[in-house]
This record gives sequence, C-alpha cells and structure tokens, in this order.
Amino acid sequence: MYSAANNINTISLIDVFFESRVVLFNIILNQTKSTQTAQDITQELYLKIKSLSNRFPTNDDARNYLIRVAINAAKDHTRSEIRRQQLLQGSLELFENYQSKNPIEDDFILKEEVKTITSILNQLPERYREILYLSRIEGYTHIEIAKKLNISKSSVEKYIMKALLFCRNNIND
Repeated sequence: MYSAANNINTISLIDVFFESRVVLFNIILNQTKSTQTAQDITQELYLKIKSLSNRFPTNDDARNYLIRVAINAAKDHTRSEIRRQQLLQGSLELFENYQSKNPIEDDFILKEEVKTITSILNQLPERYREILYLSRIEGYTHIEIAKKLNISKSSVEKYIMKALLFCRNNIND
C-alpha cells in the first residue's frame, strides 16, 4: 500500500494489530453483538493481515487501516447473517402457509424435487457452484465475490448468469 519499504521507520501492520487487538475486538463486538462472532472475525482479520506485507509510515495510519478492515468485516458478517435469516424466514413462511391434503404424496414430491435440484447443482462446475452459493446464500455482492476470489466483477456476473441458465434449462427437463 505504501512504498516506504526502504524506510527504516515504517510500522508493521502485525505489530499494530497486536497493540490494537482489544480495540478491534470491541469494535467488532459492538457491530455483531456476539462475543463468539467477534472472536472469530478478529481471528480472521489477523489471518488476513498476516498474509499482507503492508507497512505504514505511522502507527496511526496502520491502526486506522485495521479499524476500517475490522468494521468492514463485521458489516459483511452482519449482512450475511441478515440474508441467511431472511432466507430461513421465507422458507418457514412457505412451509407454514402450505396446507397439504396428502402429506405423504407431498413429502415424496418434495424429496424428489430436492434430489433434482441437488443433482442439477452438482452438475455445475465447482467455480460456478461456489459463486452462486456466495451470491444467493451468503448474500455477497458481485464486487465482494470478485474481490474474495480475485476475479473481475464481469466474470462473477457471467458465472452467475451461466449457472442460473444451466439450472433453469435443466429443471424443466
């Protein structure tokens, strides 16, 4: 990020992480309201910055960077949890509103449909499945998926479009 690698006075991101880990944990805890989740995200943050070789000219620059990354990680987690809850709630409402006259037959049909969908998804190449999962289940945006997988946003869009077309074409067969 900074080209001060030749400068002896640069600050290591890892050093600042260890100095600021309690503050970072508290920021994440404030966002997520869960000690366990905050611990997990703080650990993920450490692993993420450990792979970086970023050095900063000042301690404040490094600390501000870490705080921003921590806030973003907490927001990503919260967004993903909200999306997951919405999907679960939607599924629950579908099941609650569904009145069956023949539960045994409906159970059989439902199991067959699940098998069909699972089979279709398993036919997708792994990359397509992964991107579709991140988008539809985890709730990531196309830009977030692109960054996470180190590919372009347009590639993400193409993967999702092809995966959905494949599913739609095969579900009608």
